[in-house]
Amino acid sequence: MKRPVSARTRVALALATAFCLHTAPALAGEDVKVLLEILLEKGIITQQEYETKIKKVADAEEIKAFNQAQDIRKASNDLEQRAEKERKFKTEFYGQASAGAYSANHMTSSNSVATGMSDQPKGNNRIGVKVSRELESDVTAMLTLESNFSLRTGAFGKDAGGYGYSAGGNPIFDREANIRLASKTYGTVILGRGANLQNDLSGAFDARQNWNFGGLKPIGRYVGFHSASGVNRADKMIRYISPVFNGFNFDGGVAMGGVPVDSDQATSYYFGGRYKNGNFEAGYNHIEAKIGTGTSQATTNNQVDFLAAKYTFDKLTVNGGYVMTRNPSSTPATFSNSKSDGKVDADTFFTGAVYRLTPQVSVNGAWYRVQDKTLQTVSNINNDLTMLATGLTWSPYKEWDFFIDYVRAARKEGATGAFTIFDKWIPDTGTNGTGYSESKKSQSGVSIGGQYKF
Repeated sequence: MKRPVSARTRVALALATAFCLHTAPALAGEDVKVLLEILLEKGIITQQEYETKIKKVADAEEIKAFNQAQDIRKASNDLEQRAEKERKFKTEFYGQASAGAYSANHMTSSNSVATGMSDQPKGNNRIGVKVSRELESDVTAMLTLESNFSLRTGAFGKDAGGYGYSAGGNPIFDREANIRLASKTYGTVILGRGANLQNDLSGAFDARQNWNFGGLKPIGRYVGFHSASGVNRADKMIRYISPVFNGFNFDGGVAMGGVPVDSDQATSYYFGGRYKNGNFEAGYNHIEAKIGTGTSQATTNNQVDFLAAKYTFDKLTVNGGYVMTRNPSSTPATFSNSKSDGKVDADTFFTGAVYRLTPQVSVNGAWYRVQDKTLQTVSNINNDLTMLATGLTWSPYKEWDFFIDYVRAARKEGATGAFTIFDKWIPDTGTNGTGYSESKKSQSGVSIGGQYKF
């Protein structure tokens, strides 16, 4: 026979039971069940109370399991969303650097022979960062910041490997500082400082792989169709590149000038396109540029029509092109006595070839001819120029090129325009832009070096 339980004992047992039930999420369900069975056996609780409390424990366990599952699901969703954002957001650091040794004659205004360490003899040294974000499956936004730098002196920013200074201060991101929206369906829009189509065509259709030394770039600077001061690269630019339709795409832009009384002052325009069909490729670009002293430019003083093509036969690629440069605002247009990025009347012809001897070794050669169209109006002045260049490139790794080049540029007696076979190089004796690697005489030289791309 069971003993009667006192009121105090019942109260104590009730409190213990309540404690067990309220702390059930922290205890194992089986432990609570065992405790209730003991209380039932002692007669402290009835069968109905036992079953009611067991159901509460079971319900609490189900709620706990459900909450845990929800927490796991939420954590999993958070991880998936974070991973999706990381997949759509990318940051890329990139660049290239080249240096070497050179020996060349007539490389200064005093027509002296110069030797030493060369800076960026293959292509402009650069370092940059691209930050992109996928907005939709076909739309990507990107920020690009890119700067030039010198391996000889450590100079950074505008023309660091060449003149190394700017009267208005050195902009750090002298090559690229822009944002873009890119879509395979609708094309690409670029806003800010950057290159236009002319920059792309000058590199794509030049047979010289080392185009800073005896390539199309020095010729372009001399004649006026390649200049970072508003010709192939411009500030305040809006550029649009269309999708490719049947091998062709349109490419155009405007570099905004503007002053309070005339929104058209110093505004330049660029438009053209590229076509590719199998092994054949062609490109055309037209420029209406107002360059010089900024917003004071009210009329076009540099007009360019650039047309080039190339074709690949297995290991051999041949190219050719014609450039017409005109200065509509000056009669007669003349070549400057110092580098002024050219505001002239001239015709330029070029052709060349690249032959791949092995997958790692290639040889290139090119011929360039500049005809000064002002000769008939200016007596005893002939700024014609003929340049031959050849080189051998060895690429043992994807990121590394080693090269040797020879260049010869022939000038006429009485030339007034300063030219250099080595674009944007300054002798070590030059200070603040003096002693440029330019002269009015024939030049020839040899360059050897390497380039690293990352």
